Amino acid sequence: MSTTKTSYSIPTPTFAARSRGALTFACVVTVALAVIASVRGEAMTYAAGFAPPWVAVVACALGLVGVALSAGHSVSTPISWTGVTLLSWSAAGLVFDVFRAAAVLGVPGLPPVVDWLGLSLRAAALTTGILLAATTLRRADRLRRPGRSWVVAAWLCAAPYPLLKAYWWAGGDLGAEAIGHTASFPYGEVVVFALAAAWATALAAPVSASVPRALLVAGGWFAAAALLNLGALAAFGTLADVLGVVDGPISFADGRWVVTPVYASWLALGIVLGRLSLAGPPARRRR
Repeated sequence: MSTTKTSYSIPTPTFAARSRGALTFACVVTVALAVIASVRGEAMTYAAGFAPPWVAVVACALGLVGVALSAGHSVSTPISWTGVTLLSWSAAGLVFDVFRAAAVLGVPGLPPVVDWLGLSLRAAALTTGILLAATTLRRADRLRRPGRSWVVAAWLCAAPYPLLKAYWWAGGDLGAEAIGHTASFPYGEVVVFALAAAWATALAAPVSASVPRALLVAGGWFAAAALLNLGALAAFGTLADVLGVVDGPISFADGRWVVTPVYASWLALGIVLGRLSLAGPPARRRR
């Protein structure tokens, strides 16, 4: 995807030290929770396909090694981003934890049964992943502004899920026997994913006022976090299940394989929205 170079200031030593301190503390908390979860043993049934606790430990170790190396070291950035990727997997499923916690408070939806230790671990992994990503980006000497191809990618990534639901509604057979036909046209899915793609388009458009810019960026990060969490669960969970790392509910029988690449598009859309939100809308040029 095309990008445009933009200058990016290097953080002061004091600010960099504080960032590393916060990251180190977050890693310690995450590792402690992961060790406790490992000692506990089996998690609740709904978390069967989630990342095993040791993934968070490996991710934190990689993250600390990556930021400990000098910013110009050839392996510093790859190690750090590998840690971010694994932390994203460790945090995957947090959305379901939150919905179940809301059900405990009386909000209708998922069953009111929560893996509280797992929820804490996944929340800590998400926090650590954000801090590691921010620290890694601050160590770069420049960022690149996403080009128009990122907007095109957003629309392409937003299409598969509503198209699949519309296909099932129209009577399509691939995967429908195992999952079930959709009784009504997926208006909700169409609107939600079209809104996500439109939001990505708005993030790439010039904006002059500071308040609209802040709202666009905040909304973009919120959508990116939700899509990344669910998409990572589908993508990494499927891979881990196939490789035997976890004993999850993944099945490729009866055409169910079609669901995996469709949900993987959520992960891709989350990455696109996150990148556009990181850059933010460009400032409108005055004539």
